[in-house]
Amino acid sequence: MLLNLKPGAIIDVVATSYPYFDTTAQQVTDFISSLGYQARISEDFQEKGADPFSANTDKIRAKNLINALKAQDSEVIWAFRGGYGATRLISELDKHDFSKTPKVIIGYSDLTALAVYFTQKYNWKFIHSGMVNGFLQGEQSDELETIKTMLNDSWKKLNYNLIPINAASKQGNSLSGKIIGGNLSIIQCGLGTKWHIDTKSKILFFEDIDERGYKIDRTILHLKDAGCFDEALAVIVGNISCVEEKDGSTLCDTAVNRFAQSLNIPVFKSNQFGHGDQNYPLIFNHEAHLTMEDAPYLVFENK
Repeated sequence: MLLNLKPGAIIDVVATSYPYFDTTAQQVTDFISSLGYQARISEDFQEKGADPFSANTDKIRAKNLINALKAQDSEVIWAFRGGYGATRLISELDKHDFSKTPKVIIGYSDLTALAVYFTQKYNWKFIHSGMVNGFLQGEQSDELETIKTMLNDSWKKLNYNLIPINAASKQGNSLSGKIIGGNLSIIQCGLGTKWHIDTKSKILFFEDIDERGYKIDRTILHLKDAGCFDEALAVIVGNISCVEEKDGSTLCDTAVNRFAQSLNIPVFKSNQFGHGDQNYPLIFNHEAHLTMEDAPYLVFENK
C-alpha cells in the first residue's frame, strides 16, 4: 500500500523552489479542501524580493520543509511548484533525522533532488507528478484524477504504453524493478554529491524542459561517463521539450536516439511523463513491471 488518507487528513504543501505570487495560501487551502483533505501551508511560503531565484530565503524554505518532514500528523508533502531551489536545501536536510516520520512526497522537475535524496537515504516512495500550483493553473488536470486514487488507496493498477528505441528494448523480454530519476539536469547536478543517484538494479527515468539538443547530448554523456547506466536495468525517457535551433530544427530526439543505440540495456520513450501536455504519476521506489512485447508497457500494481 502506498497511501490510505482518510477524509480530512492533513497534506503539507511546501514551496521549495520557484514562487508564483498570483497564488495565495488560501487558494492552496481551497484546492486541497476540494480533494477532501486539509492543507497546511505556512503563510511565509513565498515572499517577494526575499530571494532572487526562489519563493523565499533558503533559511525559511528549509524551515518550512523540515517542519513538514518532522510532522507526526501528516503522511504527504505536496510541492507547491518546481523551478529552482530544492538542491540548495539538501545540506540543511542532512543535519536532521527524518526516519521516524516517513512521508510520501509529490512533485517533479526541481523536486528531483528530493526524490533522489529521500528514496535513497530513507527508502521512501516519491510520486513523480504534477504540483499544486500547476493544477491551480489548469495544467495537466486529467492526471489529478489518478493522484486522487493514489491518495485514498482506491487505485489498483497503473498501465503506461512505451515506445522501444533500441535493439535491447525490442527483444520481447520482461523485467521488474524500482524506478528512480526525474529531471535530467537535476540528476546531473547530484553527481558527486551526497545524493549522487544510485541506479544499480533500477529503471532510470529522465525528462527535461527547454534544452537544446547538444545540451541533452552532453548531459546524457556525463551520466554515462559517471557510470549511471552501467548496472541499470533499463531507461525510460519522458517528454523533453526541445529548444529550436536557428534553422528551426530540434535535436533532442537525435541526442536521445544516439544515446539509446550506444546502450545494451532497453531504452524506451514516452510523452506521458514530464513537462509536456501529459504528466501521469510515476511511483519512484515502488516495484514496477516492464513488459517488452510488440507494444511495450509499464505497470505499477497496488498490492
